[in-house]
Amino acid sequence: MNRTAKSKATRKPKIPVFPKFDKRLLGTWKSDRTRTFKEWSWTKKVSPRKKKRLQSLFGKLEVTYTRTQVISGLRYRQWEQASRYMVVATDEASVVIVRFGKLHIKNPGNYDPENLKWAETFFPPKAYISHIHFDKNHYWISLGTGRNREFFRKIRSRK
Repeated sequence: MNRTAKSKATRKPKIPVFPKFDKRLLGTWKSDRTRTFKEWSWTKKVSPRKKKRLQSLFGKLEVTYTRTQVISGLRYRQWEQASRYMVVATDEASVVIVRFGKLHIKNPGNYDPENLKWAETFFPPKAYISHIHFDKNHYWISLGTGRNREFFRKIRSRK
């Protein structure tokens, strides 16, 4: 056995290296209330009042992905939160990221405690895995148990 054949036989298999960011994510995305509720699966006992209240929460959140950060904001509330992220896996239709960092909200007394509790669920202090699925100029994420999903529409691109 010659030297090159021997070295090839003893090499370890290559582990795939994932990019540090995914170009499809870069830019600013806005929650798309219309697209989200177009296919929403309601439970049987939800009152029209509760439906309207839940729908009022969507369509306002803007999420900006840079090469290293996810910046979430509500302009009408002058609220912004940033956390680091890392790409874990990608395929043709999706990307998996891990978000890091504790949620920091300026002046929490200015907000409804119920909404703050919801924000802490959406932006947990520990590492959080998100599976983001792309669909033309939208992406979507599963909500809760995965029965429903929220769509985001791209409003600005970044290079």
